[in-house]
Amino acid sequence: MRRARCGDPRTKRPLRARWKARVYVTLGQSGITAMSQTLRLVTYNLQRGIHYGRIRHHLATLSRLREADVIAVQEALVPVGGTNTLARLAADLDGEYGWTYRTVMSYPDKEYGNGFLFRPTVTPELGLNVPLPRVERLGWVARLKTEGGVPDTKSAYVQVFNTGGRRLRLVSLHLDFAGGADHRVRQLSHLLQVLEQRALSDAAAADVLCGDFNTSGYYWSAIAQKATRRVLDVARVHGFADWSSSVPWTSDMFASVDPADPACRLLQVGQAVGLRYRQKLDHVLGRGVRPVGPTIRVGATGRDHLPGSDHVPLAVELVL
Repeated sequence: MRRARCGDPRTKRPLRARWKARVYVTLGQSGITAMSQTLRLVTYNLQRGIHYGRIRHHLATLSRLREADVIAVQEALVPVGGTNTLARLAADLDGEYGWTYRTVMSYPDKEYGNGFLFRPTVTPELGLNVPLPRVERLGWVARLKTEGGVPDTKSAYVQVFNTGGRRLRLVSLHLDFAGGADHRVRQLSHLLQVLEQRALSDAAAADVLCGDFNTSGYYWSAIAQKATRRVLDVARVHGFADWSSSVPWTSDMFASVDPADPACRLLQVGQAVGLRYRQKLDHVLGRGVRPVGPTIRVGATGRDHLPGSDHVPLAVELVL
């Protein structure tokens, strides 16, 4: 957005609101002609919250995370007899966030899920967990990376939010690592079919898909890029624009190793010798709403990968 200049009736000037909400007034020749509000959105795969302290620190100190109105989360941990990661974050951040959550994967000692952290100025309304098609069998690579050695369940959490009287349907999704691009196409197609069926009842003016699409493969590989386009094209056909296309990669397999990962020892060896395997797993797509600027990969000073997860958060600001 251009900086507003005195005497230029076509520019927009931000007005302050509670919780740093952004309201933009469009000025015309005869005065105010339109008003719009912006919302700051972040998507973040927490890698099962194994580095909770670092994640909490990032949310409290990094401006793009600290000023977010909504944070879409994947892989929030709920240990048996323990506290949901999102509930812990909401409490530790001085009550600045509410939270919602839906289970994705369950194990004897824990479960993981998708959810949202949100500011008091954003009100959750309708919520729906959409189970996604399950892969029938695992290939040998998927077996190395799948806890329990059986196909995971995956789902998308659809949450309608009301902000300033505007209804926005956000989807925190986690597609499958197993099954390749063909399977992820089936999963995303199923999700979009459900969204279309619920369009009237949800009555949202806009949709945003964000999260871990698991579009795996080294990020500069032509094969991986082609497979990623196949998956995202499913959403493009339904009118979604890819807002994160300028972000080259969002995950490094060796940046953070989960002790519960079946490939833990192999990953630790790679980490010890300084290997990097960067992938474009996370994406943000929208329709019926536009971003103020490009989607940003959130980092830390002096580091190209934010410690605390094998994924980095993505941040974007929307004009509602």
